[in-house]
Amino acid sequence: MIGYIEAYFNLFLVKYYKKYSSYQYGLNTVKRNEKIIVSLTSFPKRINTVWITIETLMRQSMKADEIILWLAKEQFPKKYEDLPKKLLELQDRGLKIKFCDDLKSHKKYFYVLQENPDDIVILVDDDMFYPTDTIKQLYKLHMKNPNDICVMTSQKIEPDVISLPSQWKNPKLNEKIISSCQVQIFTGSGSLYTPHCLDDDAFYKELILSLCPYADDLWLTFMAYKKGTKISSLSRWRPFPITIYGTHIDSLYCINAENGKNDEQWQNLIDRYPEEFKKWEEKYHGQDTVL
Repeated sequence: MIGYIEAYFNLFLVKYYKKYSSYQYGLNTVKRNEKIIVSLTSFPKRINTVWITIETLMRQSMKADEIILWLAKEQFPKKYEDLPKKLLELQDRGLKIKFCDDLKSHKKYFYVLQENPDDIVILVDDDMFYPTDTIKQLYKLHMKNPNDICVMTSQKIEPDVISLPSQWKNPKLNEKIISSCQVQIFTGSGSLYTPHCLDDDAFYKELILSLCPYADDLWLTFMAYKKGTKISSLSRWRPFPITIYGTHIDSLYCINAENGKNDEQWQNLIDRYPEEFKKWEEKYHGQDTVL
């Protein structure tokens, strides 16, 4: 069944998007008190398909105020000349393309959160078909838990915070996770960040590249805890969006999960911040966040 669903999205829906691109699918035009900015990054092997993900973001039932794609100057030295026509055309419907230093997957949050400190930022990946209610569901969860980072899906950090990610498990199907310090953020399925929700260390390039270069999810999870920010996820566990064909090659999942890099990078954090992890461990065992 999953194979048929994936084929529908990748074969028929992509063809539909190519044929029926429309200006009615774009950005919000009504002024809000705080903007909703969707941010993502990509790299050369996905640059010809990232337009599909952005198309799904423009077709949301609740529109973003901005959609920003961050690209590394080192990977696209000719800038716009290196980009496919289908991607460039999306600029006419509101897409912003910005070039920056190469921080791998960390590009998706590093610049946008610093440039827009008082707005809501939603992070997504560049290889997914996002359901049309993704922004709406995240915003509804945010309205109920305004101080939390809100995520579509999460992973339970168990049996304790010094255990390694290869041991962690997905929540049970109907498990509610509200204002928790016991879960890992999954940015790929969609995650919403409130103003000033991360510790200042989150924005030190040297620390990122030395401790956690490939695992932005782990980095953001720890930097949220370090700031004292809790995490809430949808009350009913929701699977990841459908993946675009061919984008699994050189994916971070292969690097981190299959090759053990997640464990290595989490251990880097434990070694770098032993006192913080000691405090986290004490808080972890003193809190019951599953409702």
